[in-house]
Amino acid sequence: MRGEPQTLRHKGRSIVVPEAALGVARFTFADLCVAPLGPLDYQRIARSFHTLMIEEIPVLGPEQRNEARRLITLIDVLYDNGVGLIASAAAEPHALYVYGTGAESFARTASRLMEMRSDAYLAERHRRGGHAAEPG
Repeated sequence: MRGEPQTLRHKGRSIVVPEAALGVARFTFADLCVAPLGPLDYQRIARSFHTLMIEEIPVLGPEQRNEARRLITLIDVLYDNGVGLIASAAAEPHALYVYGTGAESFARTASRLMEMRSDAYLAERHRRGGHAAEPG
């Protein structure tokens, strides 16, 4: 089953979701981290979907510090809200952003990405009854 495009409204802004169905949203890295989105946008997404699929996460360099900062913020929001994550990336989490402004703080994000793969994280999500998504 393929999802349908959806638009979330948040404080007068529109957040385009390229594909969504049954509480799952599918994005590319560019949709979420190249686009000028911020913490409140990510909160709206996290409250709307129990699982996110993010494709095409590249290895980031110093010239992509803004994208790296957005990825850090996005992962923090997803983690804090217990959102499931299915991601395809060009490298393992610890190798996604090694050099550049904020690269040292990316270590926590890499750790969270690894934890989000764990049975314990998935079991905690299940124990809480999954993530209750708000209607779009």
